[in-house]
Amino acid sequence: MKTVSIMDLAEDLSDELPTNEKRQEEKSKQKTLIINKKQLDDSYEIEKLVAEVANILGVVTKEFADWAQHTPIPNKVLETILIIAKRYKLNPLLGHIAWESNTENLWDIYIPIDGWIALIHRESSFEGLTFSEATETEAGIPIWMECTIYRGDLTHPITVREYFAELKTEHPVWTIMPRRMLRHKTLQQCARLAFGISEVIQITSLNLANTKLKRVIKNDQAHNNPKEVLRGKLAHCTG
Repeated sequence: MKTVSIMDLAEDLSDELPTNEKRQEEKSKQKTLIINKKQLDDSYEIEKLVAEVANILGVVTKEFADWAQHTPIPNKVLETILIIAKRYKLNPLLGHIAWESNTENLWDIYIPIDGWIALIHRESSFEGLTFSEATETEAGIPIWMECTIYRGDLTHPITVREYFAELKTEHPVWTIMPRRMLRHKTLQQCARLAFGISEVIQITSLNLANTKLKRVIKNDQAHNNPKEVLRGKLAHCTG
């Protein structure tokens, strides 16, 4: 008969019991499995959206997929862009949807002026638009601007006046091209009334810290693709 000492028994028991390191290793493996599964789910959802959006926009799926794959943004941001593209039939490759990172974890996805123009020209009743501005100026900028949109199914056109003082923000683009920004904002507000497409003016803020989507109404904020603005991206509706 083999004699087992108390010391041997204690060592055997200690070998069988999971240590803190083992517990941490097991938790880490489980977490990795969960993350990998989520990444696979996200990838599948994005691939599905890419195919759907490409079909809606009438573009080559492979080219659209290449754009999605090589765009240096987080998957959650890309997914949100694709959802907006699908809902409003806007092409991000043509600048109809824009995005930017404000902080380390916060991204803004929004409809710039090119997207608004696409939405307006899509309306079958649209028959043109005109702009007018105040003769009174402040620092060389007209204090207000009006946009008039003509619809073939209405007797009277829709006219909206917007004031520079109410729209201007601290964003640098308002200093670089104040007239253009005033014209863009006036056009957006007029289109909202003329065609009832008000929801599009909302901005989706995506906080990657908690991956929660929230809607933030910023009707009068300067988010008309500010990075591309400096490169002359906003070529439409200029005088």
